Amino acid sequence: MKRLIVALLLAGAPLAARAENFTFVNTNSGGDQVVLPASAPDGRPIGASLNAVTTVATFADGHKAETKARCSSWILPPGSDFGTNGVCEYKDANGPLYQSRFTCSAPVKGGNGVDCWGSLIGTGGVWKGRTGAFSLHNSQSAVRGEGHWNE
Repeated sequence: MKRLIVALLLAGAPLAARAENFTFVNTNSGGDQVVLPASAPDGRPIGASLNAVTTVATFADGHKAETKARCSSWILPPGSDFGTNGVCEYKDANGPLYQSRFTCSAPVKGGNGVDCWGSLIGTGGVWKGRTGAFSLHNSQSAVRGEGHWNE
């Protein structure tokens, strides 16, 4: 589940309120989880995790930015079409920056990771009042994705 725990993305201070596209790489660390085994042979485990995330975003104009977050994700119940939901809160020394809320596909046995997607909500700094969206792929080797901040 540690690799399934995704966090989310992005950083970099926009210079003005304009739409901005970016790609990103997340690094998860300091994870703590509680996961109980599935009650049926083909069932899903039950559990949740907390972890720290560092996101390095590269914007379309070439500038890079790094932000840090605390994230929580939980496995959805058996019968759900999706695998996990989660939230992240990005902050810096001055306070809140933005939040992410995401959903991930259910893992497929023998697959090469899961895909996730979600929203961005600006809560402080240059992002306050802005929204955005992102998608990512979480594999054993990396968490990579792309997204945008709306105008």
